Amino acid sequence: MDDKNGIVADFQAITGIDNAAEALMHLSNFNWDLLAAVQHVTPQHTQHLPSEGRRIRLGAPSVMIADDFSGMTASTSNETHRLITIEIEQNGHIIATLKVNDASTIDDLKTLVYAESKIPCCLQNFNGWPNNQLPSNKDTLSKLNLPDRFKLNLVSGEDLNQELNGRANLRMFTLNITMEATTSSEYQVYKLSFSSDQTVAQVKVVVANLTKLPISNQQWLGWPHFVTPATTLEESHINYPVHDFKLKPSNSILKHTRRRYNTRLNQSVVDMETSDSPMPSSSTSSSSTSSSSSEEDPFEDSAESLSGIDDDDVEAMFMDTEAPTRIRPLIAEDTEDELAGVIQFIDEFQNRYGDMRPQFFLGTLDQAIKIACFKPAKDKRLLAVYLHHDRSVLSNLFCTQLLCFESVVQYLNTNFLVWVWDMTHPSNRNRILQSASLSLGTMAEITLGAIDSNRLPALVLFTRNRSNTEILSVINGDCNISELLSSLINAQEMFAIQQQVEIKEEGERNMREMIKVEQDEAYQQSLAIDRVKEETKILQEMEEKAIRSQIESQERQFAAEKEAIRQRIVASLPDEPEPGDQVVKIRFRLPLGKFLERRFLASDILQVLFDYLYISGFSQKEFKVISSWPRRDLTTLGVTQTMKELNLYPQETLTLEER
Repeated sequence: MDDKNGIVADFQAITGIDNAAEALMHLSNFNWDLLAAVQHVTPQHTQHLPSEGRRIRLGAPSVMIADDFSGMTASTSNETHRLITIEIEQNGHIIATLKVNDASTIDDLKTLVYAESKIPCCLQNFNGWPNNQLPSNKDTLSKLNLPDRFKLNLVSGEDLNQELNGRANLRMFTLNITMEATTSSEYQVYKLSFSSDQTVAQVKVVVANLTKLPISNQQWLGWPHFVTPATTLEESHINYPVHDFKLKPSNSILKHTRRRYNTRLNQSVVDMETSDSPMPSSSTSSSSTSSSSSEEDPFEDSAESLSGIDDDDVEAMFMDTEAPTRIRPLIAEDTEDELAGVIQFIDEFQNRYGDMRPQFFLGTLDQAIKIACFKPAKDKRLLAVYLHHDRSVLSNLFCTQLLCFESVVQYLNTNFLVWVWDMTHPSNRNRILQSASLSLGTMAEITLGAIDSNRLPALVLFTRNRSNTEILSVINGDCNISELLSSLINAQEMFAIQQQVEIKEEGERNMREMIKVEQDEAYQQSLAIDRVKEETKILQEMEEKAIRSQIESQERQFAAEKEAIRQRIVASLPDEPEPGDQVVKIRFRLPLGKFLERRFLASDILQVLFDYLYISGFSQKEFKVISSWPRRDLTTLGVTQTMKELNLYPQETLTLEER
């Protein structure tokens, strides 16, 4: 089966056919003769090298088999064939509805079923043929006199059952691999399926066979940092069922290619090491790396193929490379006004990437921090600082495919305040680091300064936890859309948990302040008058200042009166008697589980007990005094009754409860 997989990969690379089912159909028609199948599919005058195959731009939709796909077998006659609709049923469920040409064979039908169900053709058995027929695999549908529409029951054999039972725990991963090009701004996109028991090394081998890029020259973005060649897809913790990767040749190959182009074209091509032009396409990359297994220059064939072309033709071929369009910087060099820089960034960003973008905050970094973080807990938001770098190969891809993706835009606008800056020029980079140090602290400056320019752009997420502004996450530009959304969602969920805690703490703090601050009726009336009359701001400030002074005076007066009362009670409270006859021993159980104990004379009135509790910090206004048996609240009784009259003699345990 591995040999057939290799033949399928070679067939797809040569013909440019992306759909595996279509490739399987053509190969099976020619008994897996690769050359015959290629010659049949690709007419002689249009045959081309694998590196000259079809290319699509990143983000283009994948090729799908249309519902009305027909012509499974090439017809060499002028005979008119009809379409037949066949419903494939398995275990009582319709798994596929196929429209096929009646010139197709049973083998062709099984190939289409394999594309839908992944059940190998050799294990497929069909029941329910009209007229109880039992056709062979080579029979065409036209020979069976079939109706225009009918249903077949798919039954898999014992071999299939054993295979499925043995692989019951396996999952199928779809890997979307975007391969960077080397000579234009286009990319090659591969959509491959692997079972969960396949290793990273096996994936790279398949990609090497498909792209002709040796494993040693493959540079991947998207694998978790801990994976090894022996790690399986199941163990790698990549996204299931679909995961996105970026693949590009190693830097050594890119540099070697650029040097050869500069030499071959007599300096007619702008040096790609310093040019702002986009990354080149995969067509030349694929053909150039096809001979990388030898010690010769992996791009020798591509470079030498230019030697027979006239200088005028070469100039026309590389016109865009020779005279690249210089784009305006998002922020001009040596910008001194931070607000002006942000305004310029927003205008130029919209000119480049259109209206579908996040709602960038129009203000300085310090203003953004205050609006996002220095608010009541329920009004706080996460601050996302977007750092751009025009010389990073990731910038254009990140902006077009990730930052301006509709779901990302909506999520950022809903949950974040987004502030932007361009770090392309060193002067602007130093400016943002200085601003971050002043507004966010030294740690923020160190973190931003440590981000590698090759991993820019980046989204740095800030939050304020109590009195500290913290960096919650740094999302670098070498991520895919699912990783970006996942990081944003995780950060928002962490922030929401923290926000709920702060809201609760803030509510409790406000409640305590309300309890401590007892505003009198005059103060409430003055506030009501302020709201109705809508006095000017200056008058409001003067009024509030006067009211605060009055409250402070009242609090001082209240504290002084309370202390005077306490001193008076202390002076009038009888001394604690010695143990003896006619002495009551009272034990007080306090709210926090502690106890007080004091002796009183049996003739002492209840007020003496209340006075003792008052100087101990437990006034009648705040606490009830409960006797055990019978249960009663002593604070509701007459204070002139004696201890003995209240049946507290000779001893009693009283409980204090907050009102």
